[in-house]
Amino acid sequence: MMKMGQTTNIQRGSTTSRERGFSLIELLIVLTILTIVMGAVVQVISTATQRGQIEQTKVDLSQEAREFVDEFERDIHQSGYPNCKMFNAGAACDLTRATVAAGLVSVSNTAITFEGDVDGDGSVNSITYRIVDSANNYPPTGTCPCTIQRSQIPKVVGTQPMAQGPQQWSQELQNVVNSGNPVGGALYGGGLNIAGNTKWGGTNTAYYAAVATFKDFPVFSAYDQNGANLALPLDISVSQATVKPIASIRLTLNLLGDAVTGVDLASNVRPVLTLVGNGRVNNNN
Repeated sequence: MMKMGQTTNIQRGSTTSRERGFSLIELLIVLTILTIVMGAVVQVISTATQRGQIEQTKVDLSQEAREFVDEFERDIHQSGYPNCKMFNAGAACDLTRATVAAGLVSVSNTAITFEGDVDGDGSVNSITYRIVDSANNYPPTGTCPCTIQRSQIPKVVGTQPMAQGPQQWSQELQNVVNSGNPVGGALYGGGLNIAGNTKWGGTNTAYYAAVATFKDFPVFSAYDQNGANLALPLDISVSQATVKPIASIRLTLNLLGDAVTGVDLASNVRPVLTLVGNGRVNNNN
């Protein structure tokens, strides 16, 4: 027979064996694994956040630019309405009348002015779009990113279309980096430099304007009915027939994300976006 003391010792030994915890090495291994897993999770979350931010920047740029393009196309479509032929087809046009829209007044690569009833309220307005540099200068002579401004004023009776004013400017679209002012009928050229440097020290002009048309393509371009590019500027200061060949106005917008809020945190590159609009000139007198 086993004595009572012997049985008790066996039970105590078995209990001690069952209650033994993890060793220090085992705990270190577990902590190392958890650290690696958590690090991977944090990295995935960080990357997703960065991509989400840059995609939101692109969406914001696209939405703002699209609204501007739509407004421009609507305005151009109303250029020249109502024209004098609606009142007296046989007489010469008196472009100083309040009820007559001159249509296109002047077109350059940096500004466009025209008359039309853009609101559909029966009143003729003088509309001007222009691009100003980062210091708000026109003609733009400094650096971009530039801003496109819009002015809409009621037509002044008895005043020639070229002399309408004073303009009332509103800020329409920022972060525009193409400002070309080509000469001799060229498609592009003469764009302003892009201010600032990249995150790694190079100039924005060198990096973002590696493709010449990015900064050198004009905001406004004019084309005839055959799609041929027309040399600008053109205006009606001598004769309205001067602008007659213009059948459409092309609006080109190359946009650059904001230097503070629009930088891709993963690549340190600011996103770029290009939108193009085409306004048909249907109501030129």
